[in-house]
Amino acid sequence: MSAPAHTQTPSDESVAVAGRLVAVLDRALPFLGPTLAAVLGLVALGRRALVVDEASLLAAAQGPFSDVVDRAISDDPARAGYLALLQPVAAHGDSELWLRLPSVLAGIVAAAAVYLLGRRLAGRYAGAAASLVLATSVGVVSLTRSVGPLAFALAAMLVSSALFARAVERGNAFWWAAYALSAVLLPLTHPIAVSALAAHLVAAAFAWRELDRRLALPALAIAVVECGLLLAAAALDRADALDGAGPLELGDIGAGVGRALAWSPVVAALAVWGIVSLYRGSMPGNGRWKAALVAGLAVMPLVFVLAAGVVVPVYPRAALTVAAGGLSLGAGIGLVAITDRGVRLAAGAALAVVAVAALATAAARDQPENWRAAAQLVRANASAKDTVVVLPKRARAAFSYYAPELRLSTVGRGDAVFVVTAGDPRQATASGRQVVSPPRYALLSEEHAGDDLVVQRWIRP
Repeated sequence: MSAPAHTQTPSDESVAVAGRLVAVLDRALPFLGPTLAAVLGLVALGRRALVVDEASLLAAAQGPFSDVVDRAISDDPARAGYLALLQPVAAHGDSELWLRLPSVLAGIVAAAAVYLLGRRLAGRYAGAAASLVLATSVGVVSLTRSVGPLAFALAAMLVSSALFARAVERGNAFWWAAYALSAVLLPLTHPIAVSALAAHLVAAAFAWRELDRRLALPALAIAVVECGLLLAAAALDRADALDGAGPLELGDIGAGVGRALAWSPVVAALAVWGIVSLYRGSMPGNGRWKAALVAGLAVMPLVFVLAAGVVVPVYPRAALTVAAGGLSLGAGIGLVAITDRGVRLAAGAALAVVAVAALATAAARDQPENWRAAAQLVRANASAKDTVVVLPKRARAAFSYYAPELRLSTVGRGDAVFVVTAGDPRQATASGRQVVSPPRYALLSEEHAGDDLVVQRWIRP
């Protein structure tokens, strides 16, 4: 006897279950990358001590809002936008977790923006893949777990690029106005974010015939003029910076590129393939701006750093990490563009393995400068007749954050002198001698609070 026509067979049920799973996955695609970015950003967020750059930003953000903004505009215009954001956060609470939370939120926004951009350029699966690659990039995770403007710069670059792609395709006044506003805000996050505008200009040149020039040209012109003025002001202020940055070195550039690639050759290969597939899949004169946009977001940060390094001190290791936006976008597109299912699965597995290994290595690495431990060492041994000297001067804010009750001196005096030196530990003794003036004092002990932080105790012989 045959089964009734309406009765489902086991194969029908399995097909129905698989169909429901696919439907659930499709609905979850936009949230995979942002959710993973939130998890990786929030895990043990307050465990590590603040470093010198984080503490200096906190010190600059303390005080009334108007005073903080005025000082930033006059003394450090490149960080004015970030300090204006950090001031109300620091006024509410100054714990490590609270101060780093805005960067985590910026990372979530970046993961969502790269999904939207990838979906518009190559489909929702490419967008989801790009979002996951960005969320698991060890360089991006380090930005989102730090007090600093670069996470916001990355988010602003991707949001502005998504609006640019929308404006090119829709071509109405609303989207071009929204894009122009986002582009004007780029240099307020960090000067390196202006490299996204350069990528947009290159993409606009490729999309020249597709653009509504009556709307596109004014929007791009406003963005170029505004960003140019703010970038020039930041460069003039940066020319005499005394924050430890120096001239460009090949090792720093290589480290910055490595961080942008998440130290993964798989990301590099897939990014190149993604750009090539976008270009090859477009008709001549139609759609090739998409490949130009992705390539620009990946390459322009390096071009800007190399150009800026000729005239002003820069930090290429950190700044070049924002190229992860374009590289992740290209890698996501490249992964989906692989036609062979087995090769695609193997490439995805390789991406995941390298990402997990890089994240695990970064999590297990000791903190180079543990200012919390240094403050505890001094607090446990210093008396009221001792003095404390912190070198270099810009590191004083980091020590004072963990030991605000200890008064800091510029020279050694009293019964004993504690010298806390950040930087190359081989130079610590020479640096200490400059402030204790031997033979009045002799070095009694030297303890490390991380590989790059030394606490010395000098006493009268």
